[in-house]
Amino acid sequence: MGCKKEKLVINMDKEFLQIDPKPTTSMYGGMWVLRVKSDGTANIVPGGDISFKATYQIKSSTMKVVTDYKTFEFSVLSRTKIKEKEYGTILSTEQDVKVDD
Repeated sequence: MGCKKEKLVINMDKEFLQIDPKPTTSMYGGMWVLRVKSDGTANIVPGGDISFKATYQIKSSTMKVVTDYKTFEFSVLSRTKIKEKEYGTILSTEQDVKVDD
């Protein structure tokens, strides 16, 4: 029998923070933050200091976050972790985010 993935459900506001942020080769270069609300709206900071208003949809194991600037796709890893598909950045709602000193 195969394993069943936990489904990501947004029934209250959640904040996903990048796990282990460090300098990257992406054009953004900073820590990722994704705030989602139960009404389907969101704010995303794809590194750096610019926040974009967005909407999101979750279908199966994929979350799409749509801004006027760009559409971001995330793989749902668990109820608390997602992975951005283009850059491989992992974000988590858990408070074990590591920040370099």
